[in-house]
Amino acid sequence: MTKPLCVTLAFTLLLALSNAASAETANEAARSFIAQSHAGDDLAAIALSAAKRTQTYGMLVAKLGDAQANTALSSEINTLLPQYQPKWDQNLAAAYEKTFSSEELSSLAAKGRASKYAGKVVERQAEIGKQMQSSSSPILISLVTEALKTSLSKNDL
Repeated sequence: MTKPLCVTLAFTLLLALSNAASAETANEAARSFIAQSHAGDDLAAIALSAAKRTQTYGMLVAKLGDAQANTALSSEINTLLPQYQPKWDQNLAAAYEKTFSSEELSSLAAKGRASKYAGKVVERQAEIGKQMQSSSSPILISLVTEALKTSLSKNDL
């Protein structure tokens, strides 16, 4: 191999590796931000709210009463969360990664509300919400369906 070709290949490899490292850093920063801010912690509340709008939940209420139906369903959702939360958080991190730079995410993860980028989080909530709806609706549907199904079977419905 000629020296210019070796230098070109080495430079190309270095450039490719640095781009991969940047992408990994952005993903790590996004995951760190989600973990530090607890941004995905509302999955149980979102699932419960969605479940309460179903006819199946109405059947539970008719048999158990509102308070017991709420308790039974909340319990099932909380039991199932460890199965669904990691993928939910992963999708949320991906949505933030698409919306913020690695620098912004690192700052948000490290400084939280004190970050100079904290205002952008509020500004970009609608965009992030659309991305989450697109990527995570199947997760939510599956969690709600499984929780309702288990609640029904445990209460002989």
